Amino acid sequence: MQARRDQVQAQTYVVGRLVGALVAAESDGLESPQRRTVIGAIAGVLVGALVVVGFAVYGFLVPGGSDSWRKPGVLITEKETGNRYVFDSQNERLFPVLNYTSALLLFDGKIPKTVNVSQKSLRGVAHGPSVGIVGAPDVLPAPGALDGQVWSVCALVARDSAGAVLTATTLTIGQQKGAAGRRFAPDEAIVALVPGGDNYLVWSGRRFKLTRPWLAQVLGFKSAILVEKGWLEALPVGPDLKPVAVPGRGEDGPIVDGRPAKIGELFFVGPAAAPERRFLLQRDGLSELSPVAYAMVAADPETVELYGGGRVEPVELSPAALTRPFSRQPAFLDEKALPQSPLRAVEAPADSAWCARRTTADGGAEVGVELTAGPPAAAAELVQGSAGVTRTSDTADAVAVTPGAGGLVFPGRENQAPGSVLFLLTDSGIKYPIASGAVAQQLGYAVEKARPVPRQLLDMLPTGPLLQSFASS
Repeated sequence: MQARRDQVQAQTYVVGRLVGALVAAESDGLESPQRRTVIGAIAGVLVGALVVVGFAVYGFLVPGGSDSWRKPGVLITEKETGNRYVFDSQNERLFPVLNYTSALLLFDGKIPKTVNVSQKSLRGVAHGPSVGIVGAPDVLPAPGALDGQVWSVCALVARDSAGAVLTATTLTIGQQKGAAGRRFAPDEAIVALVPGGDNYLVWSGRRFKLTRPWLAQVLGFKSAILVEKGWLEALPVGPDLKPVAVPGRGEDGPIVDGRPAKIGELFFVGPAAAPERRFLLQRDGLSELSPVAYAMVAADPETVELYGGGRVEPVELSPAALTRPFSRQPAFLDEKALPQSPLRAVEAPADSAWCARRTTADGGAEVGVELTAGPPAAAAELVQGSAGVTRTSDTADAVAVTPGAGGLVFPGRENQAPGSVLFLLTDSGIKYPIASGAVAQQLGYAVEKARPVPRQLLDMLPTGPLLQSFASS
């Protein structure tokens, strides 16, 4: 009985004879006809591997030798240090480039080819002085990266260990973590006080200057919130709230409801069939007042004086008195801009901030201002600036920008065409003045697509160095 091993050996022997007969025409050869082929292939692979290893070791021990960096239009990056250079072929010198923005301006807006070169290859080449704009950005935002971003200006109020009130203003651009808060209801407002300045009613996304100290109490606010001037200036301006100027106050006026009356007196019609209506008598008749406007007129010291210094009691009119022509002169020139009903003071939670959020649409149009009470952006995300950045009294205490956000902006309003004043806003929270539209194009931005931003918001950003072409510098 043959074992399986014997059978395998027999088959191998028969197959070998067949292969020998077909390949070498010799079935009883002493060597396999494929032996030389296999040995040659293995030897070739080993020799090739040794050659590759040899070149690799040589390149590691003796780097350098490339001269592709000498070609024009090349931005050289040194492998070991990350330093960037441009090569002057006429003077055979390397000039260090301060930042990528400077490189774009050096190459007239053409994106340079970047070549990584070892120190060995650059050894022996003379170096010139650094070229570029000190403090210019190294990372440029993509065009359109500012579309739809939210601009939030927050007023922070705190107390130090001694109990003194501390105020600060922050500006955040984009959807920042921790930026959510409770929106003001239509009838909610606050009275803000600028240190050493005036009181302002902050309502409906606007600021209204209170020209008299007693107006805040008349509007239902017992105290004011201390805020920085920059926070208020970021809000659109409403008309000043001031006492009504009544020409001829105290003089004899027209007959009202069959009775003599004096100019400046107050009247009302009871709510028999409709809500109560209030009126102020002027020279040519009655002017109707909203509840808030009536409260302002009734609390006016001149009105109190008209009533003998006592309580101001309006006179009730019969419905027939309203059939006479009303005054052509409104009590308030812009009464529609005033609240028509009493306002409620907003109580902010502890460790919260008052924020005004402005949303810009894709076209850069101003959509509106939203007032919220809630936490501002986290302090760790706030950018304090860098070398070469200037600040003014209008600059926010800290700025935070969503990574990658930014673009070409100009001071203006909705549907306004860009002018000669242009800025590049980056996610470092810094705005860089741009010398001209040509420079903006060199940096890859179309002037006609610049986004309008209110000047008050731009003033809150720290300012970097002027970006200009080297031909004009």
